[in-house]
Amino acid sequence: MNDRLAGLLLFLPVPVVLWLFSRQPLGPWASLGLGLLLVATHRLYARPFALARAARRCLWCGGHAGAGPWLALREPAGQTRWRACGETHEGPLRRTLGWAAQRRRFLAVGILGALAAFLALALAAASGAAEIGQGDAVACLRFGVALTVLPFGWLAPARGDGSAAGERLPFPVHIQALIGTRSVVWLFRLVGLWWLAAAVWQLATRFA
Repeated sequence: MNDRLAGLLLFLPVPVVLWLFSRQPLGPWASLGLGLLLVATHRLYARPFALARAARRCLWCGGHAGAGPWLALREPAGQTRWRACGETHEGPLRRTLGWAAQRRRFLAVGILGALAAFLALALAAASGAAEIGQGDAVACLRFGVALTVLPFGWLAPARGDGSAAGERLPFPVHIQALIGTRSVVWLFRLVGLWWLAAAVWQLATRFA
């Protein structure tokens, strides 16, 4: 199995978690529990896979890096080194990571805050709080995440400070290494727009 296909398969738990949280196909308790289990265990196999290929895969496109330039990154778990396949991809990669490093509090509060608010509301709804529905919890998650990832997706690759790529990042990069940072950026752009529209619609109909 080639690295691209293996990386894609290892990335699949990420959309599965979002599907479990937003659709709750197994019911609220089982869906939330399984989603949290996937979140807690994903790094145990995804990170070793990504780190083992950091020297040969481009962190921007996910392709073969060859003898491309190295990037030294300060992740939450410590210093790591990753590669780009050439200067063409090194530029947007450095800008994207630099933008994230300089706005690490915004990204951490936006995503973790939205997730914490979602879990609190979802558990309240599952416990029978009459005034709270699962749709309200999902709308809160979608709204908070969308407002966070849309600026990142649209602004970071073009306007980030490449020289800041070595500053401490708010997130580990092994998830984006699975399919390439460029693909993650496009997912943020497209899914962010979809989630923002869905959240606004849910909230508008809820309080109409």
